[in-house]
Amino acid sequence: MAHGLLVKNNDGDVLIDSNFSHYHFLGKHTHNSVTQVPDIAGGDAANTYSIGGNSPDQNKGMQNMPAKGEIYIYSVPVNGTNPPLCFIKPTSTGSSAPFAGIVLTKQVSTNWEIRVFQSAVTSASPVLYCFAPLNQISTSTSFTHGLKTFNSSGVATFDSRFKPLRAPGGGEITSPGLAHTGSLGSSWNVSLSVNATSVSTSFTTQSDANDLIYYCPSLAHACQKYEHQEADSGFYGGWFSRFSWHRSDIWWCFYRSCFRIASTSSFEANYGVFARGHFYKHEAQESSGLGSLLGFLFGGAIFGTIFALISAASFTSVNVEAGDYLPYSNSYRNTSGNSFIISKASYYD
Repeated sequence: MAHGLLVKNNDGDVLIDSNFSHYHFLGKHTHNSVTQVPDIAGGDAANTYSIGGNSPDQNKGMQNMPAKGEIYIYSVPVNGTNPPLCFIKPTSTGSSAPFAGIVLTKQVSTNWEIRVFQSAVTSASPVLYCFAPLNQISTSTSFTHGLKTFNSSGVATFDSRFKPLRAPGGGEITSPGLAHTGSLGSSWNVSLSVNATSVSTSFTTQSDANDLIYYCPSLAHACQKYEHQEADSGFYGGWFSRFSWHRSDIWWCFYRSCFRIASTSSFEANYGVFARGHFYKHEAQESSGLGSLLGFLFGGAIFGTIFALISAASFTSVNVEAGDYLPYSNSYRNTSGNSFIISKASYYD
């Protein structure tokens, strides 16, 4: 730059650049509401409740599915068109703390809607510490001393009186690949809970983990499904009745990446169940075997025809219909190169 102010620390990191629009503290925000993605589920069953044999009616809902996380919705007023930079003050820290990440930043009129996804339901909720460029925050203050910089156009870019963003730590983190490893289920029992090993990276050691806030948007996601189908036919009830059935199911979970402060120097990434679904199709038929017996003994053509029809009913086409139930299956996206910034709530409280 031809003129201006450039301040660096001993490591050569830029702290203040008068030609760069620095972010300043906008305010602390609690959520307005909490929601979850509704389950996407349904099924079609025909003649399955009175059928003989071993036709399976269990687990046609969301049984055995992992619990979903919660989505906290915030409304952040910003005097301008640039979105706020929102840091999460988590509900807790450490190796057993839930993971959380920003999944949506959307302008709604003069406010910005921020949605934070947390991997587990808790009694406490995350708090947002939000920042914006100096020209998008209120600059009313009684303080008359400090440092203020301007760019070459005369626009204020930094003002020490309005709590500029301070970042004592940060880096990049990679999310796991698949959210669930190993078997996805057995028979009509599904296993899609998050069991991936958390990915950890370090940052400059701080004094108190519970004082830390972080900015790290959720970019990675994964989707996995489990499918199962069975069919059977035969006689029951002393050979007087014949049955035939077929059932086909798809269970799936969509996962979003989220994060936690694991210690005073450790940041971790993993997944939470963001959405889930289950679809099935189940059909059955039965017929009295007495007609077949009479047809064999007395040559009854009508009874023999009935028996032939039910005997041939194998339901090989009874499958869950093709549909947009999930975006993709047994894969993941955007897992690498997710930048994060660490700061302290005490700087701004």
